[in-house]
Amino acid sequence: MDFDCARGREECDPRDDPCRVIDARAAFFNNDSVKSEDRQQQILNCAKKVFAEHGYHGTNISHICDAAGIARGTLYQYFENKKRVFMAILEGVLERIEANMRSQLPNVFPPPNQLSMAMIIEWNTSRLRQALGVVFADRSTMQILLREAVGLDPEVEELMEKIEDRLVSMVERDLAAAKAAGFCRDLNPRVTAVLMVGGAEKLAFELLRKKKAVDIEFLAREVSMFQLFGVLSQRVLQETSDNRVGEKN
Repeated sequence: MDFDCARGREECDPRDDPCRVIDARAAFFNNDSVKSEDRQQQILNCAKKVFAEHGYHGTNISHICDAAGIARGTLYQYFENKKRVFMAILEGVLERIEANMRSQLPNVFPPPNQLSMAMIIEWNTSRLRQALGVVFADRSTMQILLREAVGLDPEVEELMEKIEDRLVSMVERDLAAAKAAGFCRDLNPRVTAVLMVGGAEKLAFELLRKKKAVDIEFLAREVSMFQLFGVLSQRVLQETSDNRVGEKN
């Protein structure tokens, strides 16, 4: 279930700061039939938007309560403090990546002589798009990973390193398979994966900084085209390829 974090009213514990919520949201959290895991995830869904909007340091527990439609006491049933909420969001990203890696089927490639350039571009783009989509599921997650979590503290940094390592490993695994199948040149899969992921993240960060829309398809295709062809135009690539053929003859 996913819904926006509209604001409304509910009377909170007088010991707490005011936390205004809507009745429907309160009913959701007070409904005993709703599983604990669903309630926790709903808090995280709303908290993610709050962290993205206000930043980690600008967010407090009242903001999260207000967005999720709950009193503080409800939130503390699931999370010890603000940092635990933030860590749970990051842990969810890591779990998504690892689940995707476990479920992925092995790559199957046709013989190199049956491949067209369009097929190569599409395969490369689609695999990178899938990897980026698993991690950057939405704009809020992207903002948290690329801005709010960076350098926050050693515990968060350790978790971020795991996320980055798993993301790079997803791309690395595809590249290693492509190399073994003769699909790409004799490259270093790890180094190439780091360059591809780093380029996509830097481009995404630039778009976030300028408050522009971030399109995973655009990121994947731009990084893939750069990886495959560099900065040379198709005309130059074709001419240099023809020249190499002529030299051999």
